[in-house]
Amino acid sequence: MLALLSDINKINKLEAPQSNVMATARQGTFVSPDGNDPGAKTEYACAIWNEDTAANTWSPDVGATGNVTLLMGGYRCKTDQFVDATYAPGQALSVGANGKLVAAVVGTDTVVAYALAAKEAGYSWKGSTYTVLHVHVM
Repeated sequence: MLALLSDINKINKLEAPQSNVMATARQGTFVSPDGNDPGAKTEYACAIWNEDTAANTWSPDVGATGNVTLLMGGYRCKTDQFVDATYAPGQALSVGANGKLVAAVVGTDTVVAYALAAKEAGYSWKGSTYTVLHVHVM
């Protein structure tokens, strides 16, 4: 899941072929700008914005266009698409091969986001409860 905390009208969006997206992708999973699997910690990645009901099961707009919408940098959000670990505010994050946020090594990994708070359990969103990480995506 991906709960935007920034104005969607101020976020850059691009389209990528849904057929490129990894089979385990969900809303909030990070993929490369062409929709393919991200290179673990080595390349810039964008979060999938389209809603899903299960892994790689997308809302009707994806079926109609054949594309997923990706969000490109400059926004705050809460997401459950991170590797379970302890995160400190200000911690740099990169994207693992599974499309989830992981701790980054600054100077070695491609930093795509920063943690704004420690992970938060019990976040309620659209009728479900999640453990989320509050992040700023660059």
